[in-house]
This record gives sequence, structure tokens and C-alpha cells, in this order.
Amino acid sequence: LPTGDDAFDARLALAQAAQRSIDAQYYHVHDDAAGVAFLHSLQQAARRGVRVRLLVDDFHAGDVFGLLLALNAEPGVEVRLFNPLLWRSGSPLARLLMSLPDFDRAHRRMHNKLFVVDNTVAIFGGRNIADEYFRWHGAANFVDLDVLAVGAVVPALSASFDTYWNSELAW
Repeated sequence: LPTGDDAFDARLALAQAAQRSIDAQYYHVHDDAAGVAFLHSLQQAARRGVRVRLLVDDFHAGDVFGLLLALNAEPGVEVRLFNPLLWRSGSPLARLLMSLPDFDRAHRRMHNKLFVVDNTVAIFGGRNIADEYFRWHGAANFVDLDVLAVGAVVPALSASFDTYWNSELAW
């Protein structure tokens, strides 16, 4: 999925087509148009009866924490934060600095970007969920690639998700 538009549209189309499960794992989900649309697509899938699990690294979660809490309140949705920092609010750098007494744990971050639907199709690669990853940002846009995968690789990707999901660092 070389273009941002295709990569985002593929995620939304897969969320809409999901019948049983969505497992999503991201380093950064931002509180912007892309982030809100993505979280809304997960909410809509859950309301159709799809089990949704979302794992987000906590480093950038401060700005989207309220949206994550709201999504987690939906029946059929479970949201976990990977390696939460000690402070819930403030900039990522301020939150990390306030966590310096626990630095050995706090500096462990999860940079994975993975979206698995019904354990049959997956998108993985370099894109987080934020406007600048999908060419929606006016000032900055990243050039990243994602891969749309089906077949034998998908169970291995699902197993990778489960490893992080069941980690003692996922709260």
C-alpha cells in the first residue's frame, strides 16, 4: 500500500468488512481526523458484533486518552496501553521525564503497526494512525509503506499481536 490514501482506505474497508475480530496494534494513534475516523471504524465494527482489541503504546496516548477510554467502554472492545507511563497528561516528553524514577521500564516502547481482521487479512508496516501518515496534514507528511497480506503470514502476525497483548507490559 504505497500511498497514504490507499493505506487508510484499506483499513476502513477491512474494518467495515470484519465479521469476527479486529486486532490493532499501533505506536501512535493521534487525536486528529485520521485518528478519530479510525477509532470510529473500530467502534462501528464492535457495534456490529465484531470483537475489537486495540493495543496502543502509551508514549503518545496522552492526547487521545479520552477517546481510548470512550472506545474501551463499548461492548466488544478492549483497549490496552503498552507500558503506561506514570503520568496521564502532558506532552510525551514531559510524561517521560516525570517517569525518570522508573526509567528502566518507562523507556521500553512498542513501535509495531499491525491491523489484523478475522485472522485472515493483515496490514502491517510503517504507518501510525495520524494525519501525517496518510497525506492529510497541511505541513508535514511522512512517506511510509504498508503491506496488505493474506495467507500463511497472517497467523504469524496474529501470534505476534497476541504476544504483545498478553505481555505483562500491556495494561
